[in-house]
Amino acid sequence: MKNKKIIKRFVVISISIMLIVSIGYTSVFNVGTTTGENIIGSITSPFQKVFYNIGRIFSNSYESILEIYKVREENEQLKNKVYELSNQNRILLDIVENKDFLENEYKMRESLKFDYIKAQIISRDPNNWFQKFTIDKGTKDDVKRDDIIVHAAEIDNDLTVIGLVGKVIDVGSNWSKIITITDINSSLSFRNIRNNSSGILKGQIDNSIEGYTFSKEDDINIGDILVTSGLGEIYTHDIYIGKVTSVNTESTLTNNIDIEPVIDFEELHSVYVLRINR
Repeated sequence: MKNKKIIKRFVVISISIMLIVSIGYTSVFNVGTTTGENIIGSITSPFQKVFYNIGRIFSNSYESILEIYKVREENEQLKNKVYELSNQNRILLDIVENKDFLENEYKMRESLKFDYIKAQIISRDPNNWFQKFTIDKGTKDDVKRDDIIVHAAEIDNDLTVIGLVGKVIDVGSNWSKIITITDINSSLSFRNIRNNSSGILKGQIDNSIEGYTFSKEDDINIGDILVTSGLGEIYTHDIYIGKVTSVNTESTLTNNIDIEPVIDFEELHSVYVLRINR
């Protein structure tokens, strides 16, 4: 066994020496071919072919690896470009689809006479989904308890108004909790813009708004527009509340009414905080 290993080593070493001698001889004496050269060439040629083919395989493999890497890099660049274009397309599509909404917001901001800040709704009360929510602005943004919350609303004849949403009931450094006018704990005074009659509105458990006039003699009809009266210490005057949808005159003291708010609370994702110095 040991002798076989020695013989194999000897053969390998001998062949290697002959290859080296052949290469050196050929490069130094690059003249006519001799009988010795023919013999050496005959012996070394198969090995040279093997080594040459191996070299080609390695060379081709290296080039293939470089090509794969280049293709992957180009593919990654294309993916990033597609993502960038898709994001730009999404933004443009969002602007187009929300064109009317953005126009209404612009018109409302133009008509605001108070200091304000826009805020995003970041969470809603799971027990009162449309009656209580939290925004991303707080004391660091000069938001205070009882600040008024509004949003743009479009009414008849493409008229944009400042619609009443509710008020701030609790404030943190970077958040505020809001109660809407549909909440059962919310109440406010109103003014009928048709004849300046007034009364009180209260939120209901079913997210609706009901109210009554201060006097039985007050003239109030279905379709009348109600705004804030400015009475009390919270809501400033002339913020749009909604329209009267029903009138009940059976009471001997007041007229009971139902209101459709101008704000669609289901579609509300952002609001404006009116920072009023009282």
